[in-house]
Amino acid sequence: MSKVIALFGAGSGLGTAVARRFGREGYAVALVARRAGPLGALVDTLKSEGIDAAAFPADLSDTDGIPGVVEAMRTRFEAVDAAYYSPASTESFLPASDMTVAMMRERTELLFHGLVAVVNEVLPEMRGRGSGAILAGFGGTAAKGLPYMSGPAPAQAAARNYLYSLHGEVAGAGVHVGMVTVSGVITGSDYHREMEKGSHDAPADLEIPVVDAGHLADRLWRSANGIGQLETAFPA
Repeated sequence: MSKVIALFGAGSGLGTAVARRFGREGYAVALVARRAGPLGALVDTLKSEGIDAAAFPADLSDTDGIPGVVEAMRTRFEAVDAAYYSPASTESFLPASDMTVAMMRERTELLFHGLVAVVNEVLPEMRGRGSGAILAGFGGTAAKGLPYMSGPAPAQAAARNYLYSLHGEVAGAGVHVGMVTVSGVITGSDYHREMEKGSHDAPADLEIPVVDAGHLADRLWRSANGIGQLETAFPA
């Protein structure tokens, strides 16, 4: 039976690159995203490339539904050997002074509580067999807060802090934790396509680094196998 990676947030940029990177190594891929249409299209693409893939449409901000999603994966694939969490957020950056408790709660449910719910479901079996990987992707503002760039950033910062703590607790059990923190635009992402068309919302004079999705996915692959860093920042 093939090993399985579950992608909680199967987007067009890094999520797709991670699916392909692990798929090349013989992993089957369980894909989770909110919109069933694009998710099904990605499954078809991966299958055409010889990768066993299945879709599990779900809203990851509904943390009560995550146990059922993971159970459906086990029914289809038996086990989850690696989990990648990086749901796409369509929320724009906002000034910290404009954030309310309700606004923060909404973002935290998706970007932090969802991660904790996934870990709660997959970590016990990983510890039990002595192997596994918990992976994630964050924006650069998760590591360094910037003026007028709040919104999703504080929730991702909480998730990043949580994974640092988790790493120290599970490394001895054979479970690897890895993350990439990206201060730029990832190739293949929806935003990258908008940039190439000249229709993005960034200031015209702002230079935005472009980061190769395949390179990021390879770093996560290395982390999953215990030969990479806990966190890799791009650009370095």
